[in-house]
Amino acid sequence: MEQPFFSIITPVSNGEKYLEKTITSILNQSTNDYEYIIVDNESDDNSKKIIEKYLSGITKYISEKDNGMYDALNKGFSNSTGKYFFWLNSDDYLKNDYVLENIKKFLLSNQNINWINCKTSFKYERLNFSVSFFPYVYPRKIIKHGFAHNCGWGFIQQESTMFSKDLFIKNGGFNKKYKMAGDFYLWKKFSESSKLYPLNLPLGVQRKWDGQMQKNLNFYYKELNKKKCLVPIIKYIRLLLSLSYFIISKVKKI
Repeated sequence: MEQPFFSIITPVSNGEKYLEKTITSILNQSTNDYEYIIVDNESDDNSKKIIEKYLSGITKYISEKDNGMYDALNKGFSNSTGKYFFWLNSDDYLKNDYVLENIKKFLLSNQNINWINCKTSFKYERLNFSVSFFPYVYPRKIIKHGFAHNCGWGFIQQESTMFSKDLFIKNGGFNKKYKMAGDFYLWKKFSESSKLYPLNLPLGVQRKWDGQMQKNLNFYYKELNKKKCLVPIIKYIRLLLSLSYFIISKVKKI
């Protein structure tokens, strides 16, 4: 069997509310050069029924108890064969039907790049409002020294980030002891050997809704061993630097 270009993982734990949109945003892509693996924490809502509805388009379905999201992701990626890895949570979705096709074209032309962050996109459920921004620039030293968080340079949005299989394996995957900040520590490990490349293309959309896990930033900062700030001033520097990069890249067409 030919190696797929992308491996996409969706970890699920009682995600019935938005799961179907997550799945169909992948299955409706204009390219089928991907494998799609769903890892379900034996959900007791309707998640299983939703997954079974789309089994013909899902490469592998793992249903067993896990020790948190990053344990589930390690399981998924350990079963992956694609060249580039990406995970999409069960309440998020791909921005449009051409996301993978466009990113594949870029990566085929830039095979020295193994870690990208794309446009940052959000869907605010309460307001029924969506917004997308140009990709933010993250200097390697910022990530390496642990400043890629909301009270520093700003978070690296997971649903907008993709990386090579080689980079993931080289860095040993996720540390399963973390329940919320596993991606923060994975990015830190990546930055030891790789630059994060800002790519002005859409990828995933993070859905903002009442009750989601990401809202508990106090627990997140506890895992970072840092204090949560009131005003994230440094993020405005990131905004200006990223805007400048965006304008220059548009002019130079890079």
